[in-house]
Amino acid sequence: MVKEDSSNFYIIKKVFNNNVVLANAKKKDQEVILVGKGLGFAKKAGDKIEGSSDIEKEFIAVNEDKKKQYAQLVKNVDKEIIGLTTEIIAMVSSELDEELDEHIHIALADHIGFALKRIEDGMEITNPFLPETKTLYSVEYKLAHKAAKMIEERAGIEIPEGEVGFITLHIHGARTERGLSRTVKYTRLIKELIDLIEAELEISLSYQSLNYARLVTHLRFALERIEDAKTNTNPLLDKIIEDCRESYVIACKLGDLIYERIELKVPEDEKGYLAMHLERIKKSID
Repeated sequence: MVKEDSSNFYIIKKVFNNNVVLANAKKKDQEVILVGKGLGFAKKAGDKIEGSSDIEKEFIAVNEDKKKQYAQLVKNVDKEIIGLTTEIIAMVSSELDEELDEHIHIALADHIGFALKRIEDGMEITNPFLPETKTLYSVEYKLAHKAAKMIEERAGIEIPEGEVGFITLHIHGARTERGLSRTVKYTRLIKELIDLIEAELEISLSYQSLNYARLVTHLRFALERIEDAKTNTNPLLDKIIEDCRESYVIACKLGDLIYERIELKVPEDEKGYLAMHLERIKKSID
């Protein structure tokens, strides 16, 4: 809850719904989004909001370089969708107890508006890396489910699980410096790596299996280590190459795919750890 401050007041620029308004904060001389139960009820542009007792969350609308994009969004996207998206962002921020990258206000509203139109038009929403998303970002996935319920209650449209997966990626992207595009890129890459492993080992991993969960998690943190150049020394590397030759060869193929997709070389030590993980999968299946 924002603390009471009698010297601060807001002039409403746009009412999105009963709970969300776009306003100018006179004390800070900046455009903000305000969220609070009934905050926009019976209000209109130009009205004043004094004090802050009814304000549950205050966001800076967007930074300077995104102002034109946000203005375009407000002009072209249904105000109810923008308001609902803001409530979702406030819920997520509160649940995580952290601030999200402000660009999510543009990206998620635009995405939800487009997704609802596709669903209304009877188009099927397919998410090719839903299993990876659920495993990699379990916290964000639970929050995305809550967001989907909020959308269903307001729009009266059932949100498919694939769409929950896409909302998950938006939430995770807004939590990290890597952003949405990199989150999607790495999630897609992990799916490709798993597909390659399954093809090389001639297996099909169950999405509910411990092997699958361990593999996806290992690949995620391996990619982060490779990107940050933080690979740990592998003291067993020579023995792995000698004793787990087949797994090491597959690990080299995974390294080639990673380089092809994100132009980062996989260190030999990291290939050794990948080979160890593959060897464990082979033995558990045998």
